[in-house]
Amino acid sequence: MTALVKFCGMAMILFCTTSLGLSAASGLGRRVRELELSLSVVAGLAGELRYRLAPPDQAVARLEERASLSRVGYLAHCASLCRSGMPFPQAWKTALDQAKTSLLPEDLQALAGLGETLGQCDLEGQLSALDQADKLLRYQLQQAREQRLGRGKLYRTMGVLSGVFLVILFV
Repeated sequence: MTALVKFCGMAMILFCTTSLGLSAASGLGRRVRELELSLSVVAGLAGELRYRLAPPDQAVARLEERASLSRVGYLAHCASLCRSGMPFPQAWKTALDQAKTSLLPEDLQALAGLGETLGQCDLEGQLSALDQADKLLRYQLQQAREQRLGRGKLYRTMGVLSGVFLVILFV
């Protein structure tokens, strides 16, 4: 009976540490997906501005309706705030500040600058700000992909190995 309890305890330890490693690795993957979606948001805003000359609140509302961008929480929140009468710059900042996301502060900072520019400058200034945000997000995406490849494998391996270490230690 005690051997069975020991075996179950060892299995639980191994399961828990492996789960922690897999969870940490999946967090890196979530950041990559959210950066890719944020790049789509920036491209969509540029398209709405360039081809429809849409004000930013209307552009965000149109982007929110796209099925491909439905998982971008800050976009829906910003559109909701704009519909309730909040000015776009404040709505954009509030939506980014309250976003439950895997994006790092520097990722959100690249997006936050758009709230100060969109609808406040001439067309060329707005397109330039969107282009700058696109470049920053692409750089962040490249870094996130490299981290996902390197650290993701490390986190998974360390999760399993730390579990094996603890099992051996307790035996």
